[in-house]
Amino acid sequence: MNRTRILVADPLRMFRAGVRNLLARESDFEVVDAGTLDEAIRAARDQGPDIALVDLELPPLGGVTAVRRLAAVGSTFTVVWSFQPSREAVLAAVRAGAHGFLHKEISPEGLVRALRGVAQGEAPLSRDLASLMIDALHGLDEKTVARERAGALSPREREVLDLVAQGARNKQIAARLVISEFTVKRHVQNILQKLELPSRRAAAAFYGTAFGSEEAPVVATRIA
Repeated sequence: MNRTRILVADPLRMFRAGVRNLLARESDFEVVDAGTLDEAIRAARDQGPDIALVDLELPPLGGVTAVRRLAAVGSTFTVVWSFQPSREAVLAAVRAGAHGFLHKEISPEGLVRALRGVAQGEAPLSRDLASLMIDALHGLDEKTVARERAGALSPREREVLDLVAQGARNKQIAARLVISEFTVKRHVQNILQKLELPSRRAAAAFYGTAFGSEEAPVVATRIA
């Protein structure tokens, strides 16, 4: 009988040992383990696992990076898991190449069943995690639409919007950009008109949707 070789990559030694012992009881599984990304890469090269079960926080660079690195080593199917998965984490793992994402509170029977499914070409993703990923995709759609709308702004208007989103008043913006307050007011009016927004607060919220914690395409000097 062909056995499925599984790599368990988790920084918590006791947890890792427990998972390894659980899976090793199954006659169709063969298990190896690793506590860091480097150990996981070595195990992937030396042992050639069919499946890698990777903790989202695998040190030193995290599970998403581990997915990419393991994909470069061989044809291992990678499944990421976590005790507190967020929609961003699930989406990032899948986009990096993970074949599934599991919650660490999954039952022992559920874990065994999920890994057998991976060996048969299935992609394990519980209903709640699937919902998280769908929400994340919707969020990406909103960001894409918002950025397309932001494309209507001039470079100077983008600078002004960036500072408005930081809570700067017209006088502060004028000082930072070395322009008059009247010019700032005109830029703000143009921004609201082009983006079809009712207020500065709405403009700040729009900026958060379009760019989040990222920098805008054109960024002004930050306010001290």
